[in-house]
Amino acid sequence: MITRRQILSVACAAPLLTLSACDGRDTRFASLAEAQAALDRLQAGGARQAGPITVYQMLVHCTQSLAYGLSGFPELKPGWFRATLGPMAAQVFLWQGRMYHDLADPIPGAPAIPSDGDMAAAFAGIRGAIAAFETAVRTGTTLAPHFAYGDVIPADYARLQAYHIAQHIAAAT
Repeated sequence: MITRRQILSVACAAPLLTLSACDGRDTRFASLAEAQAALDRLQAGGARQAGPITVYQMLVHCTQSLAYGLSGFPELKPGWFRATLGPMAAQVFLWQGRMYHDLADPIPGAPAIPSDGDMAAAFAGIRGAIAAFETAVRTGTTLAPHFAYGDVIPADYARLQAYHIAQHIAAAT
């Protein structure tokens, strides 16, 4: 028997599947290690723009996401969202092996990121954040709930972070 919850899940997830299939870019990373390798290539290539934001802003934004996954996000979506729509979106992304979100959206409550800054420090910052996140997952350190997805299994959280970085890197020119 199909439950009301299953119907709602499909109804809410269907637009996500449709929207995510519209983007022609198909950069995928299965792990944060793959994201790190792509960041190394990005640094060597000298890109300055990452879609609607600069590469500097993208690096700091992704660093924030990783760091907040350890320390806690400054603002969370309402509990009902983190218990329903957020986890459904995360499951769609995990199922697809990639993520799509508005690249210009800041993390709720995070400080504004200037358009320009020390690129070497930004690359070092994201490398450090990736290493810290991977260590936390490997050692079983409790991760902070995601601002939208809520509590996420650590291995899935690492994959979602990799997908997040992949989408941003795909936009870098």
